[in-house]
Amino acid sequence: MSSSISFVKTSELDLRELSPSYFITGYQGFGMLGYLTTRHIVRELKLQKIGFIKTRYMPEFTMYSRERGLMYPFEVYAGKIGSNNAVIVLHNATPSEKERTSYTEYLAKLARDIGAKEVILVGGLDPSLREDVNEKYRWIPIGNTGIKLDAKLLEERHVIGPLALTMMFMNAYGLSGVTILAYTELYRPDPKASAVAVEVISSILGVEISTSSLLEEASLIEAIEAEREKVEKAIEESEKKSRLSYI
Repeated sequence: MSSSISFVKTSELDLRELSPSYFITGYQGFGMLGYLTTRHIVRELKLQKIGFIKTRYMPEFTMYSRERGLMYPFEVYAGKIGSNNAVIVLHNATPSEKERTSYTEYLAKLARDIGAKEVILVGGLDPSLREDVNEKYRWIPIGNTGIKLDAKLLEERHVIGPLALTMMFMNAYGLSGVTILAYTELYRPDPKASAVAVEVISSILGVEISTSSLLEEASLIEAIEAEREKVEKAIEESEKKSRLSYI
């Protein structure tokens, strides 16, 4: 593997002990979907942080919490989800553009080397592509996957960013799996859309993962947005009256 990118263990657990496993990840793209979904699964199921991915251009930030200890930009969690083993790469940051190709290729090699039986990638999808109001997500198969989802495929549409690179390398290295693309708000975090992705992953893994905290976050964001719009409208009306008083 690339000498500038490597896995640093912070626990005694050996990734190879988890073979075969589901390999799950996503990025901070549209709606922060990949990040919110993987973070939620890690927290909800209390998976163990077993290490992090070190890169040449690692983002220079961290934070501490009693529950999870010191945070790394690209964390690796693992554990049992129901009857299945799972490895989740949590992207608290987006890999540097300078090494994005090398980084996503490293993820594919890592998934291959630990014997991932299926890869699950998560991203956000532009809601303007929705053909039906009841449609919640689309998906794309990777390799010769055994996963079948009850939704339309996303066909003849471009996928961009690190998610696209990850899909290509997973396929090139002979891995199989799916990319789940939930319709999302494009320019703000969308926990409600993330709840959709979590439910799909739950069905794949055959285990129930509560989404109540995501839906609570969504309600809070919607309330803040509604209040902001109310304030902006009041300011606009006030300015309109002010202009009229000078005519």
